[in-house]
Amino acid sequence: MKKIFSLILFSAILIGCGSQSMNVQNSGGVWHLNDGVFNANGTSKKAIIGSEKDLEVAMELFDAYTNLNSQRMVELSADVVKFHPGDMAGIVDVDATNTAFIDQIQSTFKSIDRTVYNVTPIAVEGSENYTVVEINYSQVITHKDGSTSSGHYFERIHVENEKVVRIVQWMRPME
Repeated sequence: MKKIFSLILFSAILIGCGSQSMNVQNSGGVWHLNDGVFNANGTSKKAIIGSEKDLEVAMELFDAYTNLNSQRMVELSADVVKFHPGDMAGIVDVDATNTAFIDQIQSTFKSIDRTVYNVTPIAVEGSENYTVVEINYSQVITHKDGSTSSGHYFERIHVENEKVVRIVQWMRPME
């Protein structure tokens, strides 16, 4: 009798643990762009998790800036990077074939201390070579004269064909 009860209990456990399908959402959102991100029926393609390799490229660039390594930033960038600074209006076409622009920005910096809160790589459904890496962080810059400047940032680093092509920043003061 114990064997039959054990067999029935074991069978019930196996049936209860059988294959159960879960509905996992793999994509979502809407891309409001006019450059080919629409499906054949005119609907917007969805956002998906972006490439791990592109995430690594974006984070290497982020770390290179933090470590004042302008040469590494050049190596990770396309020849021209579209830069949308968080502290001023407009877009700057940065010549990223050399370190002049970065060196000029960082000329008064002694060090940069950053605290990253989250990093999210997103891509358009069906894309194989384009990822937007979103980084939320705070930063304190110590200048060579001993003064400091700080801010909270939301930054989107666009990576195409494993090169950074655009950086968009939003900033607000820490105090």
